[in-house]
Amino acid sequence: MTQPSAESRLPESSLTSAEAARPFLDHLYGDQLSVIEPSRRIWTAEVAEEVRHRIEDAPDEGPESTWVKLGNQMAGASREAILLVAEMTYLRELPLVHEQVLPSTKREHVHDILSWSENPPSIPPSMERGFEAPGEWHGGMGYLQYLWAHLVWLAKFVKVWSALTPTEQEAARRDPWALHGVADTVKRDIPSIRACLLYLTFPDIYLPSVSARHKRQIRDAFAHEIRGATGNNDLSVDKDLYEIRQVLERANGGAIDFYLEPFAETWRHRRKVDERAWAVRQRPGGHELETWLAEGFVSLEAAHLTRLGDDATKAQVRDAIDSGYEHVDYVQRIGLTEDYFAFLTRMKHDDLVVARRDDQVWLGRISGPPEYTDDEPRLRRAVEWQGNPVDAAALPPAASSLLATPSRNVIDLTDSHDALEQLLVDEDGGDLEGAGEPAIDGAQTGPQRLRRGDDALARALFTGAAWIDDYIALLESRRQVIVHGPPGTGKTFVARKIARHVAGDDQVQLVQFHPSYAYEDFFEGFRPRAQPDGSLTFDKVPGPLRRIAADAASNPGIPYVLIIDEINRGNLAKVFGELYFLLEYRDENVTLQYSPETPFTLPKNLFIIGTMNTADRSIAMVDAAIRRRFSFIEMHPDVEPVRGLLTRWLEATGQGDFRADLLAALNAEIGEEDREFKIGPSYLMRDQAATHGGLEQVWRHDILPLLEEHYYGRLTRAQVMGQFSLDALKRRITQSELATAGSDEAPEPSDL
Repeated sequence: MTQPSAESRLPESSLTSAEAARPFLDHLYGDQLSVIEPSRRIWTAEVAEEVRHRIEDAPDEGPESTWVKLGNQMAGASREAILLVAEMTYLRELPLVHEQVLPSTKREHVHDILSWSENPPSIPPSMERGFEAPGEWHGGMGYLQYLWAHLVWLAKFVKVWSALTPTEQEAARRDPWALHGVADTVKRDIPSIRACLLYLTFPDIYLPSVSARHKRQIRDAFAHEIRGATGNNDLSVDKDLYEIRQVLERANGGAIDFYLEPFAETWRHRRKVDERAWAVRQRPGGHELETWLAEGFVSLEAAHLTRLGDDATKAQVRDAIDSGYEHVDYVQRIGLTEDYFAFLTRMKHDDLVVARRDDQVWLGRISGPPEYTDDEPRLRRAVEWQGNPVDAAALPPAASSLLATPSRNVIDLTDSHDALEQLLVDEDGGDLEGAGEPAIDGAQTGPQRLRRGDDALARALFTGAAWIDDYIALLESRRQVIVHGPPGTGKTFVARKIARHVAGDDQVQLVQFHPSYAYEDFFEGFRPRAQPDGSLTFDKVPGPLRRIAADAASNPGIPYVLIIDEINRGNLAKVFGELYFLLEYRDENVTLQYSPETPFTLPKNLFIIGTMNTADRSIAMVDAAIRRRFSFIEMHPDVEPVRGLLTRWLEATGQGDFRADLLAALNAEIGEEDREFKIGPSYLMRDQAATHGGLEQVWRHDILPLLEEHYYGRLTRAQVMGQFSLDALKRRITQSELATAGSDEAPEPSDL
């Protein structure tokens, strides 16, 4: 084993939290004095026991917030105990990124704790600077909710540390593995806060993550770099990770981050393929939960189900249900088939499992195969339950929505797997861990952030970055927008460019609506398939929305964009069907026409850009239902960035400005009365339009037919030609230039 170096292996910014923690840890490991009130000894066994006793021995299970409960438990505590709680809270929150806990919130927490004492002390400047430390990881909701457990563990650690001899303390202060050994002796281990303490003490040795599970996954994925893993306990994993980092950093020529590419995909992909998440319901009015928690299992009734193994096919389960449950309605039998097939076959060892009662949720991991017992409930799976529930409000919205679906007893929550894992907190040293991790896009559980525009995109679109950022910000906040404007304004071109910029080529799909486009084309429907014997069968075939939604749900940290070109040409209520509801309520789910057994939710990381030609249908004619579900972005020849686009493009490509003058003259002739029928610049940006003959063709075969259609019934074809022909507009440009110049000599139009 290579001896750890004192030199940091992490970027300088990663040391900020550790540097802020150093004075507190020096007192903890040394003279036991407070940083806030240096005259008081607070890191002592006696003060730590007072804190532990007040929190652990007098649990507050009321409905109040975590902080109100802690205040109640600390009422009447000694000044030293309050100081210790304040400084321990400061330490546990230091590495949390600002996206999870703002500096002002961290400051408020410490301030409120200190206010519980008489003549509250001031927060020293060193702590004020520490609040601004950027942090290293996103601790997850579980990390935040288990404040009480973290304080109890830290108090116990102080007692263990105080019991060491000076020689043992000195060894642990110098040797990161010796300190790990000391921390491991704390009873009722909480790996998340243990990992936090070890990282703050030795930031150059320990990985900046409080997820024991992530650490094991990273170690397993890269174990070949050190000729295999040395063991599976936390100490072995941490040692292996240190060795792996040494190897990879030497090869990389500098610091690495396992939560960023190219390293993240190596271990994250492996986990997502293997693991799922489930919710199992109690019977209506049932009280199974107490038994599940007390005896460590989850169950289904299975009173009339013949015994099936964990390799049973769906057809076998369906036959067993049809045979044993003839007395129930066929709709119920369909639901029972889905439930028992999921419980028997799809559910696997180590999958997450969720059980909810009222406003509380219990989480655990499946730890055994399906088993039949003689006692009710007959069909069971062993579960390692987390000892304490979390608030139902902490559930990811997609999971909450699925749990509200009344027709299923076993619900697939795999789309919310990562967010649910963050709620897990290890209380007994088992496989459940405080699932904190660095804040990265790939693990994001809040609103999906989209990449903002850059100079390259602005140059490609010949527009300013501010307009692009407004476009992207609106798409990010609303998730679905309609870009509307007259023909030729670049709506689809810009939509594709921006979509590829924020999501990448592989995560963008384009479809085009038309009057005959239907739900079965867009989402899913049955399609005939010829059999070898000449007969026909019907297969359920997914459409573009179903496919991209499945991809987005499988990769919740990656944005996906669906572009619907000419969205107004389809009957939206008909095309979207029941999905129309989800455009307004993204956190809800619906029962699908052709897949009623599977509640469907539009993933939050799926964005929709519709384009709408206002020459076909005025924005004023769009019904209120569409307006409510989409935000609208105008691209019009009279409004930036379309106004002036042709001039900027011609200048950038070194061409004359005659085409820009021509377009301006055309739109001026169309006038404000027909604003939505003005012509965009893209017709004149074609290579074909760079020559006189090519421009004539564009005008005759593209622009004039649009105008003839628009003015049908108002102007004859001859009148359209006389008013809007290329020659007529050239004459108007010449006359305008004459009037401006005040000269009898007109400049000749550029030779095109």
